[in-house]
Amino acid sequence: MNRVKRHLVVVLCALVTLPFAARAQPNAWQTKHQMASWYAVTVDHAMTNKMSLWFDGQWRRMGVGSKPQQLLLRPGLQFELAAGVHVAAGYAYIASAPYGEAPTLTPLREHRMWHQLLLSHRAGPLSVRHRYRWEQRWISASTVDGAAGASPSGPFYQQRARYLTSVQGRLSRPRVGVSPLLVFVSDEILLPVGHSDAHARFAQNRAAIGLDVPVNERVRLELSYLNLWNALPSARINEVNHTLSLSFRWTSAKRLN
Repeated sequence: MNRVKRHLVVVLCALVTLPFAARAQPNAWQTKHQMASWYAVTVDHAMTNKMSLWFDGQWRRMGVGSKPQQLLLRPGLQFELAAGVHVAAGYAYIASAPYGEAPTLTPLREHRMWHQLLLSHRAGPLSVRHRYRWEQRWISASTVDGAAGASPSGPFYQQRARYLTSVQGRLSRPRVGVSPLLVFVSDEILLPVGHSDAHARFAQNRAAIGLDVPVNERVRLELSYLNLWNALPSARINEVNHTLSLSFRWTSAKRLN
């Protein structure tokens, strides 16, 4: 147990330094801190021994569910190429409301295609994951009646690269029919690619720490704190969302570890 804690402390310290390195901005930029809460459902349903149907739905709010932020629906298919190697692809729909201290002028609607590579391995007592994701994003404003329309900058297309690394360790011993309690730390960098000044700055950084709690052999609950830094070039503002995240995860029996 002490060994696990030492490994987790080292990894957490390394991950926490990444957002601070990314946030360095000229004095003209302001930083706004605000509270948020995300509620998620994730489904990983095996269709064959190598292929599964995957779905991620998230209801994102400001405060403790008090004001709207985003609705995200992300279905896809996942394939196992080898032990610890998975590829996946799918579609996502995102509805964003004007929120926080630097709101957009109108609600935004986004249609997205995504593709990813997931690598998993062990490092002593720890489980490590690396996720590489590529996104094609079509974003437009939404009028009051819900129809897509032109935003002040016009409907636009963006490509984005994402890299997430996560480390988890056991806080309890597994027993027959009972999965272990897990603790995890993670960090994800999101970076626009192929656009003006995209090479010069990070678009977003997400650092998290939390608990992964077993409910039964198929269901787990994940409770975490997410520190989300987001650059808003048009307003010259860095927003830092201190986010409470609660996730319900269902995995079919064939994909249990």
